[in-house]
Amino acid sequence: MWWADKSLAARASAIRLVAFDVDGVCTDGRFYYGADGEALHAFHARDGMGLVVARQNGLPTAAISGRNSKNVQARLSELKVPHILQGIHDKPAHLDALRQEYDCQWSEVAFIGDDVNDIQLLQQVGLAATVADAAYGVGDHAHFSLKASGGRGALREFIEGILRVQGKWPF
Repeated sequence: MWWADKSLAARASAIRLVAFDVDGVCTDGRFYYGADGEALHAFHARDGMGLVVARQNGLPTAAISGRNSKNVQARLSELKVPHILQGIHDKPAHLDALRQEYDCQWSEVAFIGDDVNDIQLLQQVGLAATVADAAYGVGDHAHFSLKASGGRGALREFIEGILRVQGKWPF
């Protein structure tokens, strides 16, 4: 797995805050619309477990999405994600505010994204990853790409690796 790489493990050992995009990371990026026009998402249970284990081990998480979705709010609230930022078009400014709130350096922040609107954060954080099926060229701006695709356990793979390196993965 990615955390076996010494350089990546060194980066992961310093992480104190994990942020992630939603559409294309927690979901496969597709939208389904219900009869009333509401957008529906499918979330992977493994990503949910990764978020739960992060919380249980004191690793704060933050969702940063350019869209607003009641489904996203409901699922991430159910998982007790402490920061659910939606309708965010300046992701770097919002993550910078969270970074300061947690008294973290950029080198202590991890981010996972999948598309061009995530590139600036991928370039800024201490540990940057993309999902396996990220948009063409986006992975060039990350430290590595995960094996899992968006909506198929990529967030879990990312969180699990960080916690394993830190000796906090309980399983």
